[in-house]
Amino acid sequence: MDKRAYTNTPVPVEKSHGQIRQLLAKHSVKAIRFTSFPSYALLEYVREVQKGQFIPYQIQIVPKFSSYKSGAGGVDQAEKQVWRVAYWWLKSKLEAIEYGLVEFAQEFLPYMLLQDSEGRSVPAAQIFFARLANALGPPTDDPFGGLRPALPPKRDEEA
Repeated sequence: MDKRAYTNTPVPVEKSHGQIRQLLAKHSVKAIRFTSFPSYALLEYVREVQKGQFIPYQIQIVPKFSSYKSGAGGVDQAEKQVWRVAYWWLKSKLEAIEYGLVEFAQEFLPYMLLQDSEGRSVPAAQIFFARLANALGPPTDDPFGGLRPALPPKRDEEA
């Protein structure tokens, strides 16, 4: 991956936000909140799944690379970059949904906000991975943790 991708994007943050709003509006999203930090972004939205029933989502976008440099110009460019990346990432996901490759709920499940055991709203993936870590226990010498890949049954002549 080119680490310079989007580094010099001239696209204003407001344009990326507007394009993201347009994309999400086609998928029953009723409210959107954008939050920017120097090198990552937080996108929160509420999607109506049935009349009067809404599901909240939170996506934290943290690129592995950033144009962030200290100073006002560096912060502005990093913000442009992260929202441009977010726009193209969302566009590809939503196109896959529109073409029937996946369902919205399936594609965005990791970002659905759920309540954890302490009543905090956190993305489903965070809860899942915390429970998975607890279920697996401490690391062992077995890299598969007792699990083995599912292999096809042997044919009679191989048995």
